[in-house]
Amino acid sequence: MSSLPIIPQTDPTANDLPLPLVVAKRWNFPLAHMETETSTLYALQDWMRGITGEDDTRHLMAKFKKTDAGRQMWNSVQRLPYRASDGKTYNRDYTNDKGLYLIAQYLRVTEERPMLDEIRRFLAAAGAFVDELRRDPDKLLDNAGNPEKLLDAFIEYHRKRGKDDRWIQMRIESKIKRNQFTAALAEFVQDVLTPRHYATATDDVYRGLWGRTAAVLKRELGVTKDTLRDHQPTLALYYQGIVEEVCAQKLGERDELWWDEAREIIRRVAAIIGRQAKETGDLLQQDLATGRSLLPKG
Repeated sequence: MSSLPIIPQTDPTANDLPLPLVVAKRWNFPLAHMETETSTLYALQDWMRGITGEDDTRHLMAKFKKTDAGRQMWNSVQRLPYRASDGKTYNRDYTNDKGLYLIAQYLRVTEERPMLDEIRRFLAAAGAFVDELRRDPDKLLDNAGNPEKLLDAFIEYHRKRGKDDRWIQMRIESKIKRNQFTAALAEFVQDVLTPRHYATATDDVYRGLWGRTAAVLKRELGVTKDTLRDHQPTLALYYQGIVEEVCAQKLGERDELWWDEAREIIRRVAAIIGRQAKETGDLLQQDLATGRSLLPKG
């Protein structure tokens, strides 16, 4: 039986609703929206409150705006009228559906946000994150308006590459774990992080697990323009996801955290899990990072 995510079944009356409104309906929170000539825009305040369950989300938004994803999203933000519960109308921030999905990706799942993990998995299964989950040379994103077709396209693309359903499921999960990891860095590290910081953190994960950087692994697998993880075996994605999920939890335990301290946490977690990964690789006589046999040829 396939372990692939199933396209979520929603209220039949909501079939024509945009995905953000389907989410709001399913998890029972208000989401103000306005139609423009080119797209539908949604109230950021409502979305943040709805997916986190927190009334005051200003601190979360302030941290998110400092990330690369936040700066990217803010290009689409517009100030539009918003009718509040007190009956008065205020100007509030609105963004498009892609902006909402970025927020859901980068916010960290905690005990105080029990709905966020469910909503994120729902969005992933519905196809909202698929454009972030794969590189498609055939530009299958032409189906972006239809979540079911987009998810089918993602699955079919990787099946044509010879990937089985278990690998495809793990690839989706690995993207979710990666987002948890980068969101924790953005939320808890006090330094202003740049793309170089995130690349360094990723290499810390790979060094601890595999004793090699992403660049070395790409050379070994012959990867040039594609994402490394699209070419790694299932067990590699699994162990990398474990490290990133554990790191996200450990980073969130500190009230104040600086970059060097964050790197030390990442290195320690990666080394611990790396020892187990090495033992597993030795048992299977396989380099888990690349899927290559450790047995001498002949």
